[in-house]
Amino acid sequence: MIAATIIAIFIIFGLGGGPFGELTKYAKDPIKTTIAEEDRREQALKELSSLKKAVKEMNKGVSKDIKQFHKLVKNYESKPADFDNMFSTVLTKRKQEVGKIWERRSAMLTHIKADEWKTIISSAKTKAEEKKKK
Repeated sequence: MIAATIIAIFIIFGLGGGPFGELTKYAKDPIKTTIAEEDRREQALKELSSLKKAVKEMNKGVSKDIKQFHKLVKNYESKPADFDNMFSTVLTKRKQEVGKIWERRSAMLTHIKADEWKTIISSAKTKAEEKKKK
């Protein structure tokens, strides 16, 4: 039961911000080259920065939670209630953090057209794949 919960947490909330979190690293240049209108481009970049900050904050939280989990596992005196409390707290935090990320993503997308978004994501994926090969 506990193992299934742990696996679910890692799958649902991922490590490293998940695929979207990874792509935010590579979206800046495609936004600059894809959005022709300066006002929209600058607003999209501003919102991207805010989004990246939210992803980074969530990643820090995930890292801390993983350390806390390891402490509980290593502690012979840990009780099921300790794990339950930790998971309850973690799920509440992740829900809030994911909500913040989606708010920031939505704010960014108000400045990006659908066809531009496809181009931006495609370019970011290509760049991420290139980085993995190196």
